[in-house]
Amino acid sequence: MNTPLPGVELAALPREQVGPFLILGVPKDADAETIEAHWAQRVLWARQGKSRIPLEDIHWARQMLRDPERRLTADAASLNPDTAGNDLRRLAQSFHLDPPQPAWEPVEPELPVGLETAAPDPAEVRSRLSAPDVPLELPAVADWLERFARAPLDPWSVTLPPPDSPQDPAG
Repeated sequence: MNTPLPGVELAALPREQVGPFLILGVPKDADAETIEAHWAQRVLWARQGKSRIPLEDIHWARQMLRDPERRLTADAASLNPDTAGNDLRRLAQSFHLDPPQPAWEPVEPELPVGLETAAPDPAEVRSRLSAPDVPLELPAVADWLERFARAPLDPWSVTLPPPDSPQDPAG
């Protein structure tokens, strides 16, 4: 059984855009020992199938961070949002997130006993909907609005007609 890895999932972007710092999970000022330790951990995760990052990208990130000139180039071109001022590290420390586990206890809100929210019946909601008045210049819209009002209440299934293409006033 694979357990999900802690941390951030990377989007499917080219490795050059993501950057070696995020691939290895190291700060911009990481020393060689930290880079090697994170590289070894990422290689292990990739071989165990616990990471979506290709092994080739993990090796590439290590090579980029070992060469000082390539490291500066990657630092400037990657999505790593940390700056030379270590803004993210300062924020993590201020919220006690610098160690992997927070120093504060999360609050679990409890709902009051007997307070239950029921979802309205879709048929009842649909029966209360009515189409707005439509000007006489647009008779087809009334039919379209009537069909739209009777359609199921699923916002992801609504398909609207494509907008009219703007016409060139000079042409």
